[in-house]
Amino acid sequence: PTMSLYRAEIATCVTSLAKLKIRTNYSVPPLHGARIVATILSSAELRQAWEKELAEAREAVNTAHKEFATALKDGGLERFAKPRFGLFAQLFLTDAQVSKLSDDHAVYCAPLGRINVSSLDAANAKAVANAVIAVCK
Repeated sequence: PTMSLYRAEIATCVTSLAKLKIRTNYSVPPLHGARIVATILSSAELRQAWEKELAEAREAVNTAHKEFATALKDGGLERFAKPRFGLFAQLFLTDAQVSKLSDDHAVYCAPLGRINVSSLDAANAKAVANAVIAVCK
């Protein structure tokens, strides 16, 4: 009996310590990411490569926004003609329209029509825009 009680106490202590370590790891993540950033920013060559990649990514997202907005405007949805920035576009669609997008066109978005524009290129931006046009008309 004494031995099983001892094992239970050890198990409780080990579980408690494991939970503490896990919590610490999530609350204060390891420094891997910070060290990678420090390495890149402290090297002129790596920083230049990173800035080039960042510019290319920014340009790709901006192009996707432009293509998407242009296709929506060309399809008669003037309210989307404004310039947009960022990884997403909020279309303010109804729940029924969002469901119709996924059910009829296999276009998946968050509630209210939040579209991940960063995943679009020129070709599929027009296809997604056409799906939005179809559910809005």
